[in-house]
Amino acid sequence: MLVAAMSRKLNEGVDYAEFRKAWIPAAEDVFPDDPRTRVISAVNVEDPRELLTIALIPDATVDDIPVWMERLAPVEERRHERIKHMVGEPTLNAVYQVVGDDDLSRPIAE
Repeated sequence: MLVAAMSRKLNEGVDYAEFRKAWIPAAEDVFPDDPRTRVISAVNVEDPRELLTIALIPDATVDDIPVWMERLAPVEERRHERIKHMVGEPTLNAVYQVVGDDDLSRPIAE
């Protein structure tokens, strides 16, 4: 599984609801085989202008990244145009390969 993470900060005077409305993909930008099957957005409890977005990409490998990045590029460019005046540049923007998935409420076997 891969995980894409992005952290950025809303500009002064922009609230999350306004940002989300512009961030959500337009109907023509949604396709059934988008590898990002679940996207979690969160705001920092100490600074609600700071956003963290995590996309879970369960059925992809590192070798798949160039293929889907090329396909997603036009969609992401259109979304970026809609939000660029609302948010600063990302302080984190990376794809990670999952190497652990633990439930810390239970003992973990080594």
